[in-house]
Amino acid sequence: MPRQELITAIAQYCQQNTITSGIIISIIGSATEARLNYLKELPGKYESKSYAGPLEIVAAQGSIAIKDRETIIHIHIQLSNQTGCFGGHLAEARIFSTGEVVIGELTDQLQRHQDSYTGLNELS
Repeated sequence: MPRQELITAIAQYCQQNTITSGIIISIIGSATEARLNYLKELPGKYESKSYAGPLEIVAAQGSIAIKDRETIIHIHIQLSNQTGCFGGHLAEARIFSTGEVVIGELTDQLQRHQDSYTGLNELS
């Protein structure tokens, strides 16, 4: 998985294995770079921040759901470097050496819908 974009690789795996509903139990590994989003105001206004690596992926979790027939992968992640830890909503991360992803597939379908108050794709 070196040099692959993490969310894209997870989406490809889900498509190849017909996974449309699940929980991302854990992600660990390393990244050359990452971009995280931070919710700043409602409805759904984010601010992005990019981080240069090398970075350790300390922890991550999330969900795999469907919205209007599209698979949505939603991940929150904690990253570290030699000066500290930081986390947020994962927008993208490029894998450095490895990305170990554990997915629990669900039998019930998780659904997302656009919430009029938050402006976000909330789980139903």
